[in-house]
Amino acid sequence: MVQSFLVALIGGIGHIDERIFGMTMIERPLVICTLVGLVYGDLKTGLILGAQIELLSMGIVGIGANAAPPDVILGGALSTALVLQTGTDSKLALALVMPIAAFSMATKYITYVPLNQILSQKSLEAASRGDTKTMERNQWIGLFDYFIFPFLIGLVGMLLGAPLFKSLVAYIPDWLTGGFELASGVLPALGFALLMQLTFTKKFAPYLFLGFILVAFFKLTNIGVAMVGGVIAALILLNGNDSSDNNEGEVEDNEI
Repeated sequence: MVQSFLVALIGGIGHIDERIFGMTMIERPLVICTLVGLVYGDLKTGLILGAQIELLSMGIVGIGANAAPPDVILGGALSTALVLQTGTDSKLALALVMPIAAFSMATKYITYVPLNQILSQKSLEAASRGDTKTMERNQWIGLFDYFIFPFLIGLVGMLLGAPLFKSLVAYIPDWLTGGFELASGVLPALGFALLMQLTFTKKFAPYLFLGFILVAFFKLTNIGVAMVGGVIAALILLNGNDSSDNNEGEVEDNEI
């Protein structure tokens, strides 16, 4: 019960991160799942699952008012918690995260989003009257809604979902478990591919192939590739600053 409460609390805090704390990145799956792992005394598994779910969600963005992305905050928290609590294969977490995230987003639009729209309208009316106290109260009520509804969804999901999930896992055939294991490797790659689709240009192609060469031929780890990328980024930044300084010097010489 205490662990379920803490998981729901982590999910609720993740939803108000950028609205109160100034986007400290608590809401990211890498942090959320690691905290859940800490709750269950398995920090390593939480961190690994968080990294995989982070890769899966990197390319998932909401564009426009009607294209909200799945709620990977609760999706990551609940999927990680269910796997750790029931002692099942951690690879099942990636198969759970998107259905849970989609369900959480659907409940969002029938619970606290309509309520906050009402509060927003009431605040506009209060602003027209110069009633700052009502505006402030509605602001805090709205923030509380963003916390309490995800918290309740997470708590109910943990209390009801864990026993159900554990009983279902016992009936999952081996071939389906093998499919989940395959998906656990494909889904993070898919998320990264979606991100590349948004950001990739021909200018960045050499760096992509450089990373592939470092891993495929030199057997560098992800940390090693990241360090090489950091050095390249620093060189580009320093060379760019040198070019700017030289251009400023030439302008000053021409003015003289």
